[in-house]
Amino acid sequence: MYLQKYLSTAPVLLTLWMTFTAGFIIEINRFFPDMLGLYF
Repeated sequence: MYLQKYLSTAPVLLTLWMTFTAGFIIEINRFFPDMLGLYF
C-alpha cells in the first residue's frame, strides 16, 4: 500500500512523464530526422 502511495506523488509522476516524453521525442527523431527542425 505504501508503494502505491509513493508512486502517486508528483515528483515520481513528473519523472515518469519526462522519461516517456524524452523517449517519444527520440523515437520520432529516429524515424523522422527532419521533423524537429520544423518546430525549432
